[in-house]
Amino acid sequence: MKIFRKKLTANTEEVFNVNSHYITILNTGDGNVFVNFDDTATTDSLLIPAGMGRSFCFPAVVHDVHVVSDGTPLIQIDDGR
Repeated sequence: MKIFRKKLTANTEEVFNVNSHYITILNTGDGNVFVNFDDTATTDSLLIPAGMGRSFCFPAVVHDVHVVSDGTPLIQIDDGR
């Protein structure tokens, strides 16, 4: 299992290479996080509000998690392998 932990810069997309069917994303900081899988993240992407997290199970392997934030939260991404 890979675990990524990073403080995001507001309005700057980050890409994490996961190669997994199972992904958990935790937003432990200040600001909303917007997520997309294998494509660019924008403020129209899936929302993970401040202090929240989500787990995902995909039928096909996801190669990259793209995130962008409107603040500077610390996020954690677990690839669940």
